[in-house]
Amino acid sequence: PGLKWFPSYTVLFNGLLGNSTQNEFTTIVLPVLYLIIFLASILLNGLAVWIFFHIRNKTSFIFYLKNIVVADLLMTLTFPFKIIQDSRLGPLHFNFFLCRYSTVLFYANMYTTIVFLGLISIDRYLKVVKPFGDSRMYSITFTKILSACVWVVMAFLALPNLILTNEYPTKKNIDDCIKLKTPLGVKWHEAVIYINTCMFVAVLIVLIGCYIAISRYIYKSSKQFISSSSRKRKHNQSIRVVVAVFFTCFLPYHLCRIPFTFSHIDKLLDDSAHKILYYCEEMTLFLSACNVCLDPIIYFFMCRSFSRRLFKKSNMRTRSESIRSLQSIRRSEVRIYHEYTDV
Repeated sequence: PGLKWFPSYTVLFNGLLGNSTQNEFTTIVLPVLYLIIFLASILLNGLAVWIFFHIRNKTSFIFYLKNIVVADLLMTLTFPFKIIQDSRLGPLHFNFFLCRYSTVLFYANMYTTIVFLGLISIDRYLKVVKPFGDSRMYSITFTKILSACVWVVMAFLALPNLILTNEYPTKKNIDDCIKLKTPLGVKWHEAVIYINTCMFVAVLIVLIGCYIAISRYIYKSSKQFISSSSRKRKHNQSIRVVVAVFFTCFLPYHLCRIPFTFSHIDKLLDDSAHKILYYCEEMTLFLSACNVCLDPIIYFFMCRSFSRRLFKKSNMRTRSESIRSLQSIRRSEVRIYHEYTDV
């Protein structure tokens, strides 16, 4: 059987699925899907890196986006190894490399992206609801320190999983990453699962809270006949994009993981339920991987500097720029008309 991205449950599914169905799904469908998002991610995130390279770190928002690009690219680099493994093209000991390095890198960068999406929502909330708060919260120096702390924490959680996966691979243990870990490595692995789950729930609450707070603030402003600026409305639209991407990519996977996270629930399920959960786990994990292709949508719709640079490089103009130029032409025509009639 092929090694799964949640390898500790591989043995659980052995024998539960029909061979033909399992072979077609794991060796054909999944590799093709991951190959598609791998190529798309390289193209989109490569373009994003090129554009962000020409944009200065003027705001904390831009700096957070740059960190997400790095996390997405690192996550993308793990896709070829999953494609090789699911296609059964790699040697037997290739599983050991996948367990020790590729899988750890995949999850570490996935949760790094999740944390930065949470920080972006907080940044949008502060810019709209509390624009005159503590100046240190808005400084680029504070943003860089906070971002560095995120990477340090995620590396601290990931490195023990890498180091403690050092058991000698054999035919008996090569298909289950848990068996390749030391006893301390197994405990650390379980602890990291709970930490990552709590991290996801915390970011989910932050996202929903910030979205509600921003929407209520803009609604109250308009209700009190206070013209809310277009910039604040754009912040509201931008956090909608973040919430949509977050719910599409990460929520289904974490809901599917609930039976696995709580072992007493898992024991109550029969074989048919396990089959369904197997497919759900694989497809929702694929949705999580699709995040690397959806994040560039956030850059385009939320970051004005990014969209301007993109259109500038492609000798095109944004819709807003076209409207502004058209309005300026009309104002000029009106001014000339009045000057003519005055004469």
